[in-house]
Amino acid sequence: MKTIVVVDSIKNVQCTRTEKSVGRALEHFGVYSETVDLAWMRISTQQLEDVHLLILAQEGIGKSLTKEETDVILKAVSDGMGLLVLDGYLNGYPPSFLKNLKFLAGQESKISSLRLNPENEVTDLCEHEIFLKHPLLGYNISDSEGWSTLMFCQADHPCVVYKKFGKGRIVFFLLSSAIWQNQYLGFAEGLDGVFRNSIVWAAKKPYIMKSLPPFITARFDDVSFSGSRVMKYRQTLAGLGWLDILNRYGFIPNVGLFTDDIQEQDAKRFREKERSGLAEFSPHAFVDFPYRENEDECSIYLKHNGQEFTQEGIKRNFAKLDLQFSKWGINFAKTINVHYGEVGFNALPFIKERGQKYMMTPLKLGKVWSNPEAHIWDAPPYGKSSFSIGYIPEDNYFFNVRSVPPRKDVNIPTSDFLYGCTVLSEESPHNDVEKAIKRGLFQIKRGLETGFFGCLTTHEQRVAQLSPEEWESIIKGISSSISKTSHMMKNYDYISQYAENRTFYSIQEAIYNKELILRIKGRSEIPQYLTLFIEEGGKIKESFLQIPEFEKSIELNFPI
Repeated sequence: MKTIVVVDSIKNVQCTRTEKSVGRALEHFGVYSETVDLAWMRISTQQLEDVHLLILAQEGIGKSLTKEETDVILKAVSDGMGLLVLDGYLNGYPPSFLKNLKFLAGQESKISSLRLNPENEVTDLCEHEIFLKHPLLGYNISDSEGWSTLMFCQADHPCVVYKKFGKGRIVFFLLSSAIWQNQYLGFAEGLDGVFRNSIVWAAKKPYIMKSLPPFITARFDDVSFSGSRVMKYRQTLAGLGWLDILNRYGFIPNVGLFTDDIQEQDAKRFREKERSGLAEFSPHAFVDFPYRENEDECSIYLKHNGQEFTQEGIKRNFAKLDLQFSKWGINFAKTINVHYGEVGFNALPFIKERGQKYMMTPLKLGKVWSNPEAHIWDAPPYGKSSFSIGYIPEDNYFFNVRSVPPRKDVNIPTSDFLYGCTVLSEESPHNDVEKAIKRGLFQIKRGLETGFFGCLTTHEQRVAQLSPEEWESIIKGISSSISKTSHMMKNYDYISQYAENRTFYSIQEAIYNKELILRIKGRSEIPQYLTLFIEEGGKIKESFLQIPEFEKSIELNFPI
């Protein structure tokens, strides 16, 4: 049931680029795969036995394939194997390969944008149009018998096509595989749904992926509740009103508290929410910066000017937090939610002492938001801080879990779906409920289609400008839309723990013979899920196979 990815390490530059782009994406989506390096081995009929998908991933890989090898590949596809071609340099493939596919290569062209064909059977997970950072080569086809168009380029030429071939299926990207490099587009930029679902559509079924399940959660920053200084509608904030509405529609948020603002009347409800599993609470900052003359009294983890707190100062900060959380009778969330994402190195031992090992930071440790260097770091898997799941390079004890698509329709970088939707700071002349619903849905759906998770993210200051009725209309509208798709509502701590545990094990063998036999090596402290794809009546169906907690190894049998 495995997937084979074909590369050629003799072409070192292209091979390395593939490993850092497509290779990371396949690992992120949990594709059970092996790599065939044409520098050391060749493709044979025997090698393709029990292969459910073959991926030609590397730029210019066609020049490394012989006619005999492409004949073997197409014979395997005709017998049922799937084929995904990510490098569309048609002139590099053996002529017989193109002839058998019924391709007649046309002229090269520069591609600057891609547009999804809404009438395709592969995926609907894509923005209507995607613009590349820099143009790259595409390859027109003057004849394409039997092929359907998945995506068009800007001149309405097909640039991603698909077809059934015998018992198998093929998806062919008629453009340079450089599109998966960050300087042209890369992953987590809107094309991930096409990439992932091209794999699923083409692959022989049944097919499994160790992908992150479709989790949905919420994150709320700058939270003061009744102690808010900018509330317009007290009833929205008082008594945790906005949180009640979130819970009503299944959201379990990570709440980042301005701890010095919290009022006694809210403490009882804090405890109720936490103990009922309806919210988790993290110290965000003591108070927002405009409300203290001395900014050093606002931050918890790092001074806003970039200076570390002294050992005495950082110890005092955490002692204060301990007293506050003890008084309220709540625990620290295991995933810390930090104002501006600013975490100093001197704070790390104190965070560890409190059992907090997960972060959601967009910044390098020890850096502040205003420092341009803070935003440039190799956040796993793609080097993009908006979407990050993996250990933090500066301290591998900590595991970063973040899924927040950057807003491209505003003139400042923000992760807040309500920005520009409320009257706060004259961002909008009126509260715009419909715009807020649309942007909230984008935030969640982009997180899911990238293989991360959907996370509704905002700041309480903007929620405070909404009436309870407006706020409920927004959450109800978002909830109504996402209810139509497969998803699991979870709290942030659960997702963080799940994501880390997913890195602890790997699929060693997957065999299908009337039943699915899985041999898995590693460990997991909580149950995990594998995504199973089968086909019934021409329709691809998705379900989840549960892996129980285990140590060292486990063998599982699933009837299909």
